[in-house]
Amino acid sequence: MKSKIQFIADTKEMLEVLPRPYPALDKLPDWLCEMPSYYGGEGKGVDEHGDPKTTIKKCMPVFDSMTAGYHIPLHSDVWIDNKGPDDIKIKWAWDTIDVVSMHNRIQYETYPVPDGYYPIGFKWINPWIVKTPPGWSSLFIHPIHYDDLPFKCLTGIVDTDKYPNYVNFIFFMKKNFSGLIPKETPMIQVIPFKRSDFKSEFSYDNGYLKQQWRKAHTVFFDRYKRFFRSHKKYEQGDVKKCPFAFLHNKSK
Repeated sequence: MKSKIQFIADTKEMLEVLPRPYPALDKLPDWLCEMPSYYGGEGKGVDEHGDPKTTIKKCMPVFDSMTAGYHIPLHSDVWIDNKGPDDIKIKWAWDTIDVVSMHNRIQYETYPVPDGYYPIGFKWINPWIVKTPPGWSSLFIHPIHYDDLPFKCLTGIVDTDKYPNYVNFIFFMKKNFSGLIPKETPMIQVIPFKRSDFKSEFSYDNGYLKQQWRKAHTVFFDRYKRFFRSHKKYEQGDVKKCPFAFLHNKSK
């Protein structure tokens, strides 16, 4: 039985016009699509040491992180008029709901803002309530390896099986960016995960792990994918009426 994640709009009318969250696998960035799978311009091959001449396009850990969960897309064109840190104006095409707000600076005063970004916290207004099954939370993270976007979102975890409200996303703007951020740009990545308690322990390998790795070295290509990777699947389902009545009583 598949676990379900729900994206709940405020009204039926909003549901009909909002661009819907989609599996992150459905839209990959141009840089990944354009990158060759093998370096050297010769296609599949190995180097002088017998190692495959693969690029990160063939790296399953990178691919699995980028395609984990869902992207919530930006629901309106956004225009950035950037004349410096004290004069940034943000406008959006949607004229019935807010798309961006400011975040109180005192709440992140000592946060180490990444180089190349203004230390001014804006906030994406998310039009979707995210609902996961009991025992499941959601990791909200800047779309993984989308570092060419003109903004950078902060990461957060929310127990979306219990929290009956919208989760908005703090972000910082790139210093050198002015212009259009198009509607349907991936705004945030949502990765559901099952909560569990953990305790660390320490040991040493008795030879089993090395033996498993030797088996993988009987082939040149796709060692991790063929011997160790588990397939992950995130689908987009049908529209259904939300059965959780408490989500429609947010003011109570």
